Amino acid sequence: MEIKNNRLIGGSGDKVNPFVEAHAYDKKKVITPDAIIIHYTAGASGSATVNLFKSASATTSAHFVVSEDGSITQMVDLNRRAYHAGTSSYGGRSGYNSLSIGIEISNPGYLQKIDGQYYTWWEAKKEKKTPTPLSKVFTGKHRNAVTTMTYWYKYTDEQIAAVKALCKAICKAYNIIEILGHEEIAPGRKCDPGPAFPLDALRDEIFAQNSTVNINDLFQNAVSKSAASSLVVGKATVKLNFRQGPSSSAPLKSSPMAAGTYIYIIGQDDSKEWYNILHEITGWIDKEFIEQDNTDSEYDGELKTDNAMLYSDCKKSRRLVSDLKAGTKFNIIEQQENLFRIKAVVEGWACAKYITKEV
Repeated sequence: MEIKNNRLIGGSGDKVNPFVEAHAYDKKKVITPDAIIIHYTAGASGSATVNLFKSASATTSAHFVVSEDGSITQMVDLNRRAYHAGTSSYGGRSGYNSLSIGIEISNPGYLQKIDGQYYTWWEAKKEKKTPTPLSKVFTGKHRNAVTTMTYWYKYTDEQIAAVKALCKAICKAYNIIEILGHEEIAPGRKCDPGPAFPLDALRDEIFAQNSTVNINDLFQNAVSKSAASSLVVGKATVKLNFRQGPSSSAPLKSSPMAAGTYIYIIGQDDSKEWYNILHEITGWIDKEFIEQDNTDSEYDGELKTDNAMLYSDCKKSRRLVSDLKAGTKFNIIEQQENLFRIKAVVEGWACAKYITKEV
């Protein structure tokens, strides 16, 4: 898929629907977007959202709606201001309707747990409720502390793939510098797309080659800002082994870090040849090895046992880490059945000559 004349054009195999004009958008103001904002619809279907946006009574809109099957409907030209962000600010900028392209993903959003069953907000109001299948339930803490909901409706694989392809097409056509969730530009007011959507992973992939690292956010929710300010940031200059001790014969702590990986330097051995570092690790782990704790303000849970196996994918085709210890704190990024993709910051050793100090 690609963008031509401010509209999405589908290629062979792309699920791009014909353009449907939204009713409520700024038909006079021309914008030059440099941000993408990700939303969920909090509705029952993508078609219902399209019908809502095109109705004469609509007061909101978005540039795109992504349905459950991954099909994409564009409703506003990309050089026009849609009404999707509302009162919004982030990083010193405000008024994101004028700065951004809005993508609405069809998804009910948060779920309510009642008598051991999970319900969408509209089912929870009914006398005769229809529960959400357990296969559709995602458990995870929101990035915003003010959002206390724990259970969320999963996005489909087709939706995640479609949003990723759409963002890549937009970034190729425009100078996009930010991909943000509605929850990030209106944290006290909105909670979409929520923890069930892999927003951080999407940004990592889109901006991997041309990213600028915000050191203060390098280990968000892993070390406090006050602690981070006293640490030294470094970057691996080559593919770098991460070991349990300051020796080339020490067992590996995890798979090697890629060149360009940022770490925190917290110490050095007597020989000055090794740095003691903090390194962020992500991977998949069986639910039986973790204990979730949604009351913790910084973490989603901790490991219950030593030597819990952390895998590189949810099919457990390759072991990533074999020595995570009981008590290791983590945050949940994604869930597939009884497997959770988690993010943890662990301590280990790496050869100093292959690390450059950044700060």
